[in-house]
Amino acid sequence: MSSSLESKTEGKQVSSDLVEILSNEDVDVALRYLKKAHAEDVALSDQTTDVSGIKGQSNEERTYFGTHTLQPRILRKVDCFILPFLCLTYLFMFLDKALLNYAAAMGIKQHLKGNEFSDLGTIFSAAYIFAEPFVTFCIQRWPISKVMGTFITLWGVVLACHSACKSYASLMIVRTLLGMLESSSAVGCIAISGMYYTKSEQSARIGFWATQAGTGYIVGGLISFGFLHYHGTSFTSWQIMFLVVGLVTVLFGIATFLYLPDNVTNAWFLDETEKVEVLRHIKANQTGHENKKFKISQIKELFLYDKLTYPMLLITACSQISTGAIGTFSVTITQTFGFDKYQSALLQLPIGTITAIIILVTTQMLSRFGQFTLITTSMYIPAIIGCIVMLSLPLSHKIGNLFSLYLLYSGSCVITNIYIWNSCNTSGYSKRVFRNAATMIVYSIACIVAPQMFRTSSYPRYIPAKIALLVTQAVCVPLQLYVGYVSRKENRARDKEQEGQEKTQYQFLDYTDIENRSFRYFY
Repeated sequence: MSSSLESKTEGKQVSSDLVEILSNEDVDVALRYLKKAHAEDVALSDQTTDVSGIKGQSNEERTYFGTHTLQPRILRKVDCFILPFLCLTYLFMFLDKALLNYAAAMGIKQHLKGNEFSDLGTIFSAAYIFAEPFVTFCIQRWPISKVMGTFITLWGVVLACHSACKSYASLMIVRTLLGMLESSSAVGCIAISGMYYTKSEQSARIGFWATQAGTGYIVGGLISFGFLHYHGTSFTSWQIMFLVVGLVTVLFGIATFLYLPDNVTNAWFLDETEKVEVLRHIKANQTGHENKKFKISQIKELFLYDKLTYPMLLITACSQISTGAIGTFSVTITQTFGFDKYQSALLQLPIGTITAIIILVTTQMLSRFGQFTLITTSMYIPAIIGCIVMLSLPLSHKIGNLFSLYLLYSGSCVITNIYIWNSCNTSGYSKRVFRNAATMIVYSIACIVAPQMFRTSSYPRYIPAKIALLVTQAVCVPLQLYVGYVSRKENRARDKEQEGQEKTQYQFLDYTDIENRSFRYFY
């Protein structure tokens, strides 16, 4: 009788605690959903809830990182409906941005002079930087599928409008608009990946959709090669290329708006029990699911108190100088080796294959073995070697220079690892989305600086630009080792801090990685 009374008293306390938490806007949407769906009755038969300190928790729910294993059937369902959207978004983003590079071999430079082609690459990145905070706020505040669907559709329209441009001024306008609209893509993809997958699963899945950067090179190379054989009078080959790819992008944007779920709680392809299972599964991340309340305190923590923020941003800047350089000038550089415009277009195909292989291999290694610091550091070495060889060889060594150019893509691919690091090592929804935004802003700054290194005065060898590439890639090595050291040191400090204490379960309360002392960094 006494035991029954005690159980009822505890039940009332649990209910009271839940009501108090659910009335607080600070909590994660996952916690609200678990209560509304009566998750404790659906899947947590032992009366476990997401409120800390509640008695009656199972051993599984008390574990430090969580041990809930998602049924393969449910994981396959998530992959089938979520991964295609992520992959196609990144493919169109990369392809649509890179079409200017291919247009360089298709006659677009006839409308330009001096450094104006470099300026087109620069203005895209400048617009990206300008729009990123606004886009990130939209993703934080409103349904992510509607935000991304709208932006993808609009950038498809702008891309199609490139076909009507025949002057430097008109091209600057459409490149500015394209940069502003494409700023939604990477931050959106990273945010969605964190909603559905654990840390190890994110490493693999981010690798899958980031591989589309390589696919973009292949598709772009084939498209440009095909349109090079178009010899119309009203439209040039590059104008038709922009028009066709732009219209396809519009169709995909509409599909994203209509069919991409906002988060797990309203994923139309999962039933109620499956949604609960996915939420329990991602609890192991200790990074939360989603919270639509903008928290300025988390932004302050990111930029004022997080000791890893600025080293990671510096790594992003240095490593992605190569992306900005070869993203705009790979065709031009290839032509300096003595290849004609047709050969230069086709020689972009191996770049796509190389990029895809590097991203797939490294992300699968991260998913399987961890060791983020060692794997990422090793990726700078081939790029450093490539820079040294290009500086040493004369342009007459066509094959040697070409392979050296290909080696640069190893350092460029580090951006995928940075996506993974941001997603796995940042807790607190506002902090996470704005860390991604800061990363993409710095990435864009690198893409602004890099094209400006290729001046017409240093053509055809571009020695100053190649020296800059060598220096920035070399600087990344000690920086990456430093981040790994700091992360490991912080983990050990928290282990010592919690030594002898009972490890409590993670709650969907939208705490940051600094506030949640049970959080451990992936390094």
